[in-house]
Amino acid sequence: MNEETYFDGVKSYKLLAKKEVGQNFLIDPKVAERIVGLLEAKEGEKILEIGSGAGSLTYFLSKGPAKTEAIDIDEGLLAKLQNDFEGNEFLNIHQGNAMKFDYSPYDKVVGNLPYYITTGIIENILLGAKEATRVVVMVQKEAAERLLAKPRSKDYSALGVYLQYVSKAKRVFNVPRTAFLPTPNVDSAVLLFAIDQEKHNEEAVKMYRLAEKLFLNRRKTVYNNLRNLIHNEEKAKKALEAAGISMTARPEELSAKEYLALLNAL
Repeated sequence: MNEETYFDGVKSYKLLAKKEVGQNFLIDPKVAERIVGLLEAKEGEKILEIGSGAGSLTYFLSKGPAKTEAIDIDEGLLAKLQNDFEGNEFLNIHQGNAMKFDYSPYDKVVGNLPYYITTGIIENILLGAKEATRVVVMVQKEAAERLLAKPRSKDYSALGVYLQYVSKAKRVFNVPRTAFLPTPNVDSAVLLFAIDQEKHNEEAVKMYRLAEKLFLNRRKTVYNNLRNLIHNEEKAKKALEAAGISMTARPEELSAKEYLALLNAL
């Protein structure tokens, strides 16, 4: 099936999009091709596509050279894709829930993420895809800004700390809302996470869990949060001193390196 015919078919599915699960189908083939190109897929690699939907990214993944497993929770859309790509040697298409999925076998991950569970899926990918070297996701622009927020900003988060440490994360390009049907109320952005395998380990996960706990009360000082967490004032003071962190610092002021130093001091 040629590109124009295929994407005309994607457009025809707009009436079947389910608003409750955030379905908006990408109808711009140039955008889809560019997203898949960011994976830099190679023969022998295993790629996971999350939320294959009406198949905009799947179309370009179907050309290889890597093997792709495409998952979606919508049985109707899966039937469409299984029919579209029947017999394709590069694709394995089946039902799967991105919030309850085993990411460990994959070298690279790609997806157009539903806005209402963006953070949860990215957390699952980062914690679960231990062998992954690249993750390419399309998210709402506002979500992209939160994920890439720097220390001392209101959008900085524990997940941002983890991203900052285990990957080189960047926004590659923005995607206008007109590239989708049904047309959403906001624009999107494509993010690339180039994972540092040396840092993507259990120590990083422990650092993330520590940051998560301290960010629960982000307006309080790290010292007060830590004191309450470990129930030991003296140990909290000594850990901050050993890590070189001020007693008056707040969770959103610390870099990933400082969180790691604090973890090691504890």
